[in-house]
Amino acid sequence: MFNQSILSALQEMADFNDINNYKQIPVPMSKEKLTDLHCESENLCESIEYGLMHLGDLMQTLGNLADTEQDFTREAMSNDNVKHIGGLIKANAYLLNALRETASLSEYYLAGGLDGEIERNDD
Repeated sequence: MFNQSILSALQEMADFNDINNYKQIPVPMSKEKLTDLHCESENLCESIEYGLMHLGDLMQTLGNLADTEQDFTREAMSNDNVKHIGGLIKANAYLLNALRETASLSEYYLAGGLDGEIERNDD
């Protein structure tokens, strides 16, 4: 639900309601809106990557703690916690993938992917 809210907000911000691989955008978009969509997607990708790195560090710390602090049941943390952490990693990976697709789709259209509707940017 959280990642769906972020995607919905990103799509509303850029008037981009249909993310499909290299298909026609239903509403004509300006270069400025496509650039905004691309930049926002890249920024969110960077934030998610940073968060996943910290989540990996947390898992490593928990693994080290499990090696040294296990109790008599040999259970360092509950299965529910492990499931929640796994779900969080999957949700972030899914969102990261969707944002990368959005950024690449925007870049495709900025480079002339609309059959000449938007001129190629050869700066």
